Amino acid sequence: MASPFFKVIPVRPVLRDQCEITMRLYLHQVVTGPNHNQETMVPSSHPASFGMIVINDWPIYDGPDFNTSTIVAHARGMHVQVDQVNNTWYTSMNIEFVDARFNGSKLQVMGTTPETGEWAIVGGTGQLAMAYGTIQHNIVKNNPGIETTRQLDIHAFYRCNDYNEYNRPAGRIMHHAAVQPKVKLRRLG
Repeated sequence: MASPFFKVIPVRPVLRDQCEITMRLYLHQVVTGPNHNQETMVPSSHPASFGMIVINDWPIYDGPDFNTSTIVAHARGMHVQVDQVNNTWYTSMNIEFVDARFNGSKLQVMGTTPETGEWAIVGGTGQLAMAYGTIQHNIVKNNPGIETTRQLDIHAFYRCNDYNEYNRPAGRIMHHAAVQPKVKLRRLG
């Protein structure tokens, strides 16, 4: 019998002062029309569009109704059609916050984009420095080929920049009277 190719070694967390955050936000993708927020940069002649590269600047809102909600972030990056048979897009992007609480902070996100799935948070900057975690995403509204709305359930850990940061009341991170996103901050360690 061959030796396993891996070894699991338990370790203590390196970052003692970590915060945990959860948010529920909504991403709006507009494929075509005058308000489109993505552009094909490398077209493909393959039947499944294999190899197509699309650049995106998708707004992210604090509620599902874009007429009454506020833009709190932008998902800026690219997605590439990576499957020769199925409609599978690999996505790499920064979620850059523009709200008062996290303005200028970014989450680096990557993964595939099926109708329902999970992206990995592989880094962060600003108030969300050294972030890691996941984003569960699912389509809540779809007009195929025109526009899509995804609910994003973000769960991340990051380095606390402010000792009292975890004492901020939930629901005050995004400032909008009609809709407050689900937000929870917790200090670990």
